[in-house]
Formats: sequence, structure tokens, C-alpha cells
Amino acid sequence: ENHHETFKKRFNRTITFAVIGEDLPEIHNKVTIDPEVTDSFGIPSPKIEYALSENSRRMLDHGIGTATQVMKTAGAVEITHDPLKREAGWHLMGTAKMGANEAKSVVNKYGQTHDVDNLFIIDGSIFVTAGAVNPTSTIQALALYIADHIVSKSREFLSQ
Repeated sequence: ENHHETFKKRFNRTITFAVIGEDLPEIHNKVTIDPEVTDSFGIPSPKIEYALSENSRRMLDHGIGTATQVMKTAGAVEITHDPLKREAGWHLMGTAKMGANEAKSVVNKYGQTHDVDNLFIIDGSIFVTAGAVNPTSTIQALALYIADHIVSKSREFLSQ
């Protein structure tokens, strides 16, 4: 009956909050080689085991509570929450972390692997943890930083 009033009330005053929290390293989350699944070339595929930890769930619940309070303070009349979902996937990070300690990391500060000469990893896997922001700009900056290092040391690398 009140089509225009309903649209004015509901769709002219809508806001969406997305709560994103840091995804800390957890011992139960890992990437291994799948013993059964292979790609089209017969190469074993990665097997990703991931479960949201209780700590991560609490961080997200806290963010949802804060966002709800912000909306109520702003005068929200109706607030809904969607369940945790990955509509477009999350950034895969942390499987080849960067660090100085060879026993606890895969690459050094230049993305060079500790155990394979002249092998560099330049993507999100070298992050120690996944923060609550899009990592693309940081990955690009690291790629430029590492590329500059490779160029500056290219003669040395070629002689190995």
C-alpha cells in the first residue's frame, strides 16, 4: 500500500558494516600436500585445513557488538547480522613466513628462502600474520623492495 514510504524508510537510509579481524596464526590451521588429489599434470594438490579459532570468533563478535552500538547510537531502527561468510574468498597468507630465524621462518627479509639458493617468494605467504586490512598494497611494496634487492645483487646471484 505504501510502496514509496516503505522504500524511503528502508532503502534511503541503509548502512552496512563489515567486521574484519586479524587472523592470527593457529597451530590447527595448515597447508599440506593432499595424498589423493592431483592437478591436471599429476602434481599433488595443496590441502588447506582451516578453522576459525575461539579467539578469532571472540574478536569478530566484539566487532559486531561495536558496530551494532554505533548503528543504535546513529538512530538505527532495524539491525540485522549475517553469519560469517566468505563471499569472495579471503587472502591466503602466512604459509612461508618471513623472519631471521631459519628454524622458525621460510624466507629472510628479502623474500629469499633459507634453504634453496636464489629462490625468492614474493606474495602474501611471507606475511607472519594476516591483518584486518587488504594486504595488496603491502604485497606490491614488498615486491618492489625485493625486486630492487634482486637487481642490486644480480651479479652475485648469477655467479652462484
